[in-house]
Amino acid sequence: MSSNQLTLDEACIAIVDCEHKTAPIDPQGQHYAVGTPAMRANRIDYSEARQISDETFQEWTRRLTPAAGDLLFAREAPVGPVVRVPETPKIAPGQRTVLLRPNPLLIDSDYLFYLLTSRLQQARLIQKAEGSTVPHLNVSDVRSFKLPQLPSLDTQREISATLRVLDDKIESNQRAVVLGESLIRSFVQQALDESEGELGTLGEYCDLVKKTVKVEDIDESANYIGFEHMPRGSIFLNSWTSAAGLGSHKAAFSPGDVLFGKLRPYFKKVGIAPVAGICSTDILVLRAKDPRDRLLVASVAASDSLIDALTAASTGTRMPRASWKDLAAWPVPVLSNKERETLAAIVAPIHERLEHLTLESISLAELRDTLIPALLSGRICVPVEGAAA
Repeated sequence: MSSNQLTLDEACIAIVDCEHKTAPIDPQGQHYAVGTPAMRANRIDYSEARQISDETFQEWTRRLTPAAGDLLFAREAPVGPVVRVPETPKIAPGQRTVLLRPNPLLIDSDYLFYLLTSRLQQARLIQKAEGSTVPHLNVSDVRSFKLPQLPSLDTQREISATLRVLDDKIESNQRAVVLGESLIRSFVQQALDESEGELGTLGEYCDLVKKTVKVEDIDESANYIGFEHMPRGSIFLNSWTSAAGLGSHKAAFSPGDVLFGKLRPYFKKVGIAPVAGICSTDILVLRAKDPRDRLLVASVAASDSLIDALTAASTGTRMPRASWKDLAAWPVPVLSNKERETLAAIVAPIHERLEHLTLESISLAELRDTLIPALLSGRICVPVEGAAA
């Protein structure tokens, strides 16, 4: 171990603050401004990033153009999330972030990523940010943040390579989920388009679950899903927390229920619950009347046409939100029993496999998060290539 402790400033070639203004959105843009909302679970959630033009990208990166190996660090709202800049960099630092370029002669980029995302360093960062009305770090705070003693570069690379194997598998699973979900939605839409049944409504396929859990009755060990846990534009939920510390009434849901964000900014947050639990009362809980129809319900509720219609209807209203009445009235062809059986036989196995991959990724992430402090502290050692020779 080195006898010296480096600050982030000493460990990096450059630390560059973001633009202190909101990047203008360009729906045709080929780049993204990644702010703190898009730094979900230390990965870039492009559905929460701002699509920007080439011109905006050039302006937002004029001091330093992000490159593979750089890290983006959130210094406010919240403090602490870190994401890697991808191999094909098309991102610019969004608001409340700083761009870090590690010095490869001193610290491995992946090692710094895992170090900064470890529980111990996250706690130190949050502690450093406390004391203001809105906890935040100034750029000077980021620069002066002292890293723990670093192992040799070879050991750093071995540690990060071990952890990267788990991350690569998680990424592979997520890509499979995205492709599989696209297939499911395509099969559902095809079945609806080819149906010879009369036009019905979404309310004929599902009911609204109205089970409220009072704050005093909340089981702190229960699973909790809020808007922050729901990816935008995907019906597969892969994140939740415990209900400990919640201070208001919640809605209950069961595995297989469809959760729909009823506030306008969250209409695209729709997903099938893989577990039982409770959620925000600003999330509608839909339950398919026939379990065979849950993928149909989720696909229709998450469809662009329904979301666009709800968004247009709520524009200009004082409380922009959707109601169960709005969803229940949405026109949907009525499939015959044979059509339902055929559709379920196609999409149910895909859903089962994708749910398995989703839960596997959660387990792998838990294993990775358990390994990080053990590897970084030296409690678990990995062999350095050639050390046994």
